[in-house]
Amino acid sequence: MIVELQPSLGRALVLGGGAIALRKLQSLAEAGFASLVVAPALLEGIRALPGVECEERSFERADIARERWALVFACTDNREVNRQAGELARAAGIPVVVTDAQSESTFFTPATIRDGSLAIAISTGGAAPAVTKALRAQLREALGEGWSERIEQAARERKRAIGADLSPAWSVPPSELLQPGQPSSNGEEVGQR
Repeated sequence: MIVELQPSLGRALVLGGGAIALRKLQSLAEAGFASLVVAPALLEGIRALPGVECEERSFERADIARERWALVFACTDNREVNRQAGELARAAGIPVVVTDAQSESTFFTPATIRDGSLAIAISTGGAAPAVTKALRAQLREALGEGWSERIEQAARERKRAIGADLSPAWSVPPSELLQPGQPSSNGEEVGQR
């Protein structure tokens, strides 16, 4: 089951400051989550991400209990730190990804494609991250751009239909929203409202 969590759930705790932590933080930032990063050293790109607070120090057991984290990501280069963080998070009932031990994780982060409100997730359940990355690139190319505008138009149509109690009779059929640049049944070009 893939679910899309909302940033109102709370902050994420990310342990580690390397390339894996950076990728996790980029995904969190794209989804609107605020995060705390705890690591003795941080890649420079981490500091530039929106909503990211950084503490340059080693992990402490108390970090897990410090606040009610929405999610924990244990992605240090230290197996024992990751194991311990995963164990503490699971005991506290906090969903955790332990990047170097799939069996110690309680969830996995899918590769995502985002364009405005559109989010497409691709997952191998943590078994083959390189495969999900490759599939994401292929799907992004196949889908093309401009989905944000089409989703916005579909949302306006849905709101109008619900407000006027017209569903399912839309003035622009949803199938037309999937064809960029085509005139809709009301004469407007899709995405040009």
